[in-house]
Amino acid sequence: MRGAPKWLNSKEDVLYCVQLAIEGGLDKESVKKKLQDILSDEKVYMYKNVVNEGYTPSENEKICEVKKEDGTIEYHAYELQENQNARFLQMGFTKDEITSIINQLEA
Repeated sequence: MRGAPKWLNSKEDVLYCVQLAIEGGLDKESVKKKLQDILSDEKVYMYKNVVNEGYTPSENEKICEVKKEDGTIEYHAYELQENQNARFLQMGFTKDEITSIINQLEA
């Protein structure tokens, strides 16, 4: 492979770009930004249940107003959870591994 891949789609792509950045062949900040983007889908909001209008959400909940076809309004609660399909997991990394690579680039 020549140069940096346009997208980081595999563990090998990530490790190759990090190595190039450490050697000076790539800008460390741009590689760091790509790695932070990989971590961006670490948590997602998942549907929890239908709640009443006066419901007070907890710290990790979000309430959305849904207008039904008949004109009535429902309130749906969504809870922030770990994303089992996060990109870094699909690539074979753990969050700690990506974080340590980012720290390595900052040094």
